[in-house]
Amino acid sequence: MFNLRHILVMLVICALLSACGGWRLRGTTVYDSLDASVHVKQKNAVNVSNSLSRQLVLHDIGLLARTKADFILTVSNERYERSLLSVSTQTGKAREIELTVKVDFDLRTSSGALVLPVETLTTRKDFIFDETSIYGTNENERVLRRAITEETVAMLTSRIVSALRSYQAR
Repeated sequence: MFNLRHILVMLVICALLSACGGWRLRGTTVYDSLDASVHVKQKNAVNVSNSLSRQLVLHDIGLLARTKADFILTVSNERYERSLLSVSTQTGKAREIELTVKVDFDLRTSSGALVLPVETLTTRKDFIFDETSIYGTNENERVLRRAITEETVAMLTSRIVSALRSYQAR
């Protein structure tokens, strides 16, 4: 059995490990509050706009109807591209693939004044097929497509929040 000394050593180790400063779960960032409301208008950009709406709520940015919002964010033309980067010399099958997501966006005030002109945000990721993997390549591509969409949304959210902060600082 454990004696008192072993228990005391384990408690000290647990206390030291739990005192590691700044540790938090991935994706649990604390954001400064931003006093702004946005209407997200999407045109052929369902995945990005849905994820973007969730991210804006995390930033305490209110999502309101167009008539009540301070700003109007238009997200459009979400498109995914897949291109072949390399082929296996033994099998002749695709070895390396590049996935690209592109989305257009602009930000205006409710009165129509331009805050951010139309920009195209592009994110690229390449991945290598493992022919011996049991994990299907189609499922792998779906997971990577979701991940690249989330990365694009994170960059887009950062861009929008900084634009809102600088506009409000005027």
